[in-house]
Amino acid sequence: MKRAAILVGAFLALGFAAGFLVARLTTRVVPTIKEQREHGPTREVSVDWRFDKFSPGHSQHVVNHALQCNDCHDPAREDFKEVDIGVCTNCHVEQTSHPHLDHEGEITDCLTCHAFKFNAEPDSPWDCARCHGPFDTPTHSGLAMHDQIACANCHHPHKPTSETAAECSDCHESLKVQHGRPKLSGTCADCHGGHKLAAEAPACMECHANEKPRVPKAAVFAGGHDACVDCHEPHSFSAASATSCESCHKRKRVFAQNTAREHRDCSSCHEPHSVRAAGDRSCKGCHEDIASTHVVENKSDCISCHDPHPRRVSQLALQCSSCHEEARSDRAFHAPKAVCTDCHTPHSFDLANVQERAFCADCHRPQVQLTKRIADHSSCESCHTGTTHELEGPVACASCHEEILSASPEGHQDCASCHEPHGGAVAAASSCTSCHKSAGLPGLHRIPDDPRSTGHADCGTCHNVHDTFVRADRASCMECHDNIADHEPDAKTCTGCHTFISGKPKSALAPRAKPRR
Repeated sequence: MKRAAILVGAFLALGFAAGFLVARLTTRVVPTIKEQREHGPTREVSVDWRFDKFSPGHSQHVVNHALQCNDCHDPAREDFKEVDIGVCTNCHVEQTSHPHLDHEGEITDCLTCHAFKFNAEPDSPWDCARCHGPFDTPTHSGLAMHDQIACANCHHPHKPTSETAAECSDCHESLKVQHGRPKLSGTCADCHGGHKLAAEAPACMECHANEKPRVPKAAVFAGGHDACVDCHEPHSFSAASATSCESCHKRKRVFAQNTAREHRDCSSCHEPHSVRAAGDRSCKGCHEDIASTHVVENKSDCISCHDPHPRRVSQLALQCSSCHEEARSDRAFHAPKAVCTDCHTPHSFDLANVQERAFCADCHRPQVQLTKRIADHSSCESCHTGTTHELEGPVACASCHEEILSASPEGHQDCASCHEPHGGAVAAASSCTSCHKSAGLPGLHRIPDDPRSTGHADCGTCHNVHDTFVRADRASCMECHDNIADHEPDAKTCTGCHTFISGKPKSALAPRAKPRR
C-alpha cells in the first residue's frame, strides 16, 4: 500500500509540474508570439500531420506538453508547415546562449538536430556522428578517438566543451602525467585533441621552440633522434625518466674508454638536445690545460686527430699520414722505424724555435758529439740535404774539401772509406793494408821489417794519403838507412836501383821524389 501511495504521489507531482510548465508556456511566451503575427486567412492542416505528430519533436511538444499547432506555427503564412524558429529561442533561452555551429562555422537552427518529421531518421539529438563523422571539416576534426563512446559522457550540446568535457583521468586512471607548465592547463588537452589519435599529438617543438625548457631544432634529426618520444616517455617527461643513451648506443666505442671514465658518460661531451654539436668545445671543457699548436685547416683541432668514436678501442689518434699523404705511412717520413712522434710532440708540432743540434741529438747523440771536433760539421743541414721529411743523402765531401780530393791518389776519393764522417777521424779499422795487402805489393814493399824500426810496413813513412807524390828522395831514405850514408853518395835517389814497383826503373809508375822541406 505504501508503495502504491508513493507512486500515486509521484505521478501527481509530475502532473502538477507539467501543468505548470504548459501554463507558463501558453500564457507567457506563446501569446506574445501570437500577438506579433499578422492576421491572414486560416490555412488547412496538411494531411502529413497524421504522421508528423508521431515524430520525436511533435511527440515531445504536442503530446507531452499539450501545445497547440499555432503555438509554434503561424496559420496565416503560406509556409505554414515551416516552424517559427523564434518560438524555440523564446522558450529555450539557456540553450540559445551556446548555439551549435555547422561545418562552415554558421549557427545551425534547432531542426538540424531535433527531428519534427515522421520520415526523419529515428536518431536522438545525441547522434552527433550524423555531422561529426570520421572526416575533417574546416571547423571540426574527424572522430579518430573515442568514436565508440557516447558523446554525452563528455559533452553537452548547448554548453561549452571546457565546462562539460569530462576529465581524462576519470577513465585513464593508470596514466600519471608529469608534463605541463603554469602557462598551460596541465591537462591532456595541452597535447591531445579529444578525438585525435595519440600519434597525431602536436609536435613537442611547437611549444618547446619558444617555451622553457627551450629545445633547439637540431635536437631532432633523421637517421638519429627522429622524435622526442624516442628518448622521453610520452606521459613522463622528467629528465630522470629519459631513456639512457646506452639503450641504443650500447656497442658504441668511445675514445680512451678504458682509461677515461668520463668518456664513458655520453653527457660529458654531448648535450642531450644537441648531440651533433659536440666537438672541440666539449674537449676543451675538460682539457683546457692542453694547448695544441697543430692547426688543421677547415677542421676541428681535437677531433680531427682524435676520433671520438674510433673503430678500435686501442686507437688514440689517427695516423699522421692519413692527412699528410706525402708518405705512405707514419714510418716513412724520416728514417726507417722512426715514427712522427719521435720528433714531434703530439700537441706541439711547431719546430720553428727548436735548435737543430739539440733536436737531432735526441736520436743522433753520438754523431752530434763527434761533430764538435770539426767546426764546419756542427750544422746537420750543412751535409744532409733535402728536407727532414725527404732526405736526399749527404753532400759530397768535395763540396768543401775539393782541393784535398783533387790531389789525392786514385782510389782515395771516397772519404768515408777511411774517415768517420761526423768527426773526421780515421776509423780504427781503417788502414792502408785494408785495401793494399802487403803480400801483393811490388818490389821493396815486401821486405820484412827491420828489427830496429818499422821498416817499409808503415806506409805513412813514405806516402801521404792525400797526395800523389811519394817521398823517394835520398834524404828521406837516409832518415832510416843512415848506416849506409856513404853508399853511392852522388846518387840523388835510391829508388833508381832499389825499386818499389814492378818493371823497369824508368817505368811510368816509378814514384817521383818530392823534395823535403
